[in-house]
Amino acid sequence: MGLLSSTPLKFADRWTEDDGVAVFAFTPTRPFRHIAGQHGLFAVKGGGAKPFSLASAPEDDQVVLATRLESGSRFKKALAALRPGDRVTMRGPIMKFTLDGAGDDVVFLAQGVGITPFRSLLRHISAAGLGVRSTLLHVGDGHAFKIETEQLASDARYHRDREGFAVDLKQVATNAPAATYYVSGVPQFIAETSAALKDLGIGRKQIRKDNFRGY
Repeated sequence: MGLLSSTPLKFADRWTEDDGVAVFAFTPTRPFRHIAGQHGLFAVKGGGAKPFSLASAPEDDQVVLATRLESGSRFKKALAALRPGDRVTMRGPIMKFTLDGAGDDVVFLAQGVGITPFRSLLRHISAAGLGVRSTLLHVGDGHAFKIETEQLASDARYHRDREGFAVDLKQVATNAPAATYYVSGVPQFIAETSAALKDLGIGRKQIRKDNFRGY
């Protein structure tokens, strides 16, 4: 599947997570398949289209995305105005920020709303009963999905400052030198964290970056 594939969705629910992250849940109007960690291009009437990581797992009945609404963009205003039953269109899924070829030890490194694809991946690991050890490090002013991800990850640590995050990153890289590392967040976080991993001896092929910044 890719951008040529289009799925109509019905808006079902909305709630707010920590740090003011708005979460939107949609019900597909026909069978929808995706791989945990993928993205979709969401089109909302009157707001245009914008890419988002899917926060839901393939095993879930709903399609879930999460974002901040403070920018007040045309798209965000249209998204915030949705009422139950309103329809949106999702093209995709696309991208390959997935578990394919990752092995049985993964480390998820998230900043802010970059936690979104890791919710999808962690829910999938649990629902599918995969024998994968997952470590999650999240840094931000708040921690969306904290209660859920803390329960799902084998080891989860949350920081409000980069110093504490850096200390844990060094420890994890030392203890799991052969793991696959996933990095998701704003461009600066992705660049700095990827560079730090390389300095800690993690190979380039072990690092996967979420370059689709539709948060």
